[in-house]
Amino acid sequence: MVPDPLSGSRDDSSWLAAIAKLPRYVVQPFSLAAVAFVGAIVIAVFDGGWWLSLATLVAGIVVLVIGLRATPASAIEALVSGQAYQPVSDVSATTPVDTEGAARGGPGALSAIETVCFLHTYVREGGSVGRNRIFHVDYFVDLMTAALIPSHLECMKSELANHIRRSGQLKDVTTLACPKRGNLLLLTAVARELGMEPVFVKERPLFGKTLEGIGGRPKVAAVVDDVSSDGDLLVHCVQVLSANGYTVRRAFVLVDRPEGDAEEALAKVGVELVPLFRYSDQDLEALASRGRRFAGSF
Repeated sequence: MVPDPLSGSRDDSSWLAAIAKLPRYVVQPFSLAAVAFVGAIVIAVFDGGWWLSLATLVAGIVVLVIGLRATPASAIEALVSGQAYQPVSDVSATTPVDTEGAARGGPGALSAIETVCFLHTYVREGGSVGRNRIFHVDYFVDLMTAALIPSHLECMKSELANHIRRSGQLKDVTTLACPKRGNLLLLTAVARELGMEPVFVKERPLFGKTLEGIGGRPKVAAVVDDVSSDGDLLVHCVQVLSANGYTVRRAFVLVDRPEGDAEEALAKVGVELVPLFRYSDQDLEALASRGRRFAGSF
């Protein structure tokens, strides 16, 4: 069942869509054929009769042929290699974004940061994020790639820096920290904008160090990143900072995915998550719809 990334509609009329909601390992013709082949071998081994073994084998071949003919080629490819995320927009992801975003489109158009999110949103039905726990999401916002595009990085930097300023929670904060697997370009840009020290937090020690950065005695740090969903990485970041003498009270992100557990996980270690946006799958679907409406304004 492959979503149409341009129209937002889903093709529910295909054979694959009709059975997608059923247990795939039971009803897919490929699985049924495999069961029939194994059954034929078992019957032959236990002397269940050559005619019964042959009939089971033929049934397996018939089911496999029906499955191959009935399943769209794209669906077979998805079953074999995994369905890729598709962009929600046909506008190039490298399209420059100015301070107006798609505001020229009139009421309902996207702001600059919403435009960046729209250009870097991808959809794959049945997708997931997370390492120790799996969170199911259909939409994925790739702001790591966005940081490689100068105008997009400038937009994200300004928005996150202003978001941190508006929070009024900068007292005594000297350091901004980010997981080394996080958006390091964004961290560096925001730290420079706010006149703070950037620190990278490693998942594993390298050369005996778990922190990378230049600074003096540890003081008060805030964690920053582009997107939060799975809380494990940010919690690890807080724990490493605390173990190295930092006080951490808040984590700032551009986008939080409420399907994940970042807010709850951080709260358990005494850290407040302060996102600029909270985008669920439903919110991102609405954002994609608005973006497509004003795509001509980019």
